[in-house]
Amino acid sequence: MVLVAVLLIVIGMLAWRWKTKVGFPLSSRLVIVQWVGLGLGALVFLASMAVVVPPGQAGIQILFGKVNDSPLPSGLHFINPFAQVVEMEVRTKNYTMTNVAEEGQKRGDDSIAVISSDGLTVKLDATVFYSLQQARLPEIYRTIGPDVEERIVRSEIRASLRDAAAALTATELYTSKRQAFIDQVSKALRVAFEKRGITLEQMLLRNVLLPDQITKAINDKIAADQDAQKMAFVLQKEKQEAERKRIEAEGQARAQQIVSQSLTPQIIENNRIQALREIGAKGNLIITPMGGATPMIQVPARK
Repeated sequence: MVLVAVLLIVIGMLAWRWKTKVGFPLSSRLVIVQWVGLGLGALVFLASMAVVVPPGQAGIQILFGKVNDSPLPSGLHFINPFAQVVEMEVRTKNYTMTNVAEEGQKRGDDSIAVISSDGLTVKLDATVFYSLQQARLPEIYRTIGPDVEERIVRSEIRASLRDAAAALTATELYTSKRQAFIDQVSKALRVAFEKRGITLEQMLLRNVLLPDQITKAINDKIAADQDAQKMAFVLQKEKQEAERKRIEAEGQARAQQIVSQSLTPQIIENNRIQALREIGAKGNLIITPMGGATPMIQVPARK
C-alpha cells in the first residue's frame, strides 16, 4: 500500500514538474492527473499508517527487522507506514494433552508418560489454561516467536509432570497424593511460565492411567476398605442397640424394685378394697374371705 501511495504521489509530482518546465498551463486532462495522483497518494499514504488490532489481540511493530518494545492494544493505531504489525492473542487459551482422540491439540494418544518412584509407567492427561502477558509480547516474539505452545507450553508441561511424578508412587498419584501432585506441578509451571512472559491460570489433571494390574489391585483395596468401614458401622450400631436394651432393662428392673419396696400390707389391703368397690359398682360382687382358703362367692347384684 505504501508503494502505491508513493507511485501516485510521484505521478502527481511529475505532472506538476512538467507544467513548471514547459512554462504554460496544462491541459485539463493533465491537471486532473496531477490532482488525482496527489490526492489519492496522500489518502493511500494515510491509510497505510492506520492499523486496527482486533479484540483479544495485541500488535507487535517490526520495522526493518527491529521489534518495537511497545505493543499495540486492541483498537485503531497510526504507525510508521513501513512497519509490519504481527498480531498475537492475549486471551486465555488452553492446551490439552490426552489419550482421547479429538480432544487435545494433537491427534491420537498425546498423554504424558511418567515414571513413578516405584518404577511404574503411568500415563497422565492434563489441561493447562494460560495467557500471554501483553506488556511482554515484544520480548516473547523476539526470544520465542509466535509458536509459543509448541516451543514452551508443551515442553514445560511434560517436564513439570515428570519431575513431580518421580517423587510419588503410582498408588499415591491415583489416590491420596493427587491434589498435592497438582499443586506441585502448578507451582513449577507458574515459575517456568513467568520467566517467559506467560501467566499460568489453572492446571487440571484430567486422568491418571495406571497399568491394568495396578488399577485392579487399587480398586480391590478400596472395595475392601469400604467393606471394613461398613462392617465397623454395623458393629457400632449393634453395640449402641445392645447398650440401649441394657439401659432399658435396668430401668425396668429398677422400677419394679421401687414398686415392690413400696407395697406394704396396708397398701395392698387398700387396693383390694378399692377393687371390690369398682366391681360392686358394676353389679357384681366377689367376696374373698380372709386367708384365701374358701372359694370365691359371686353375689348377683340387685335388680
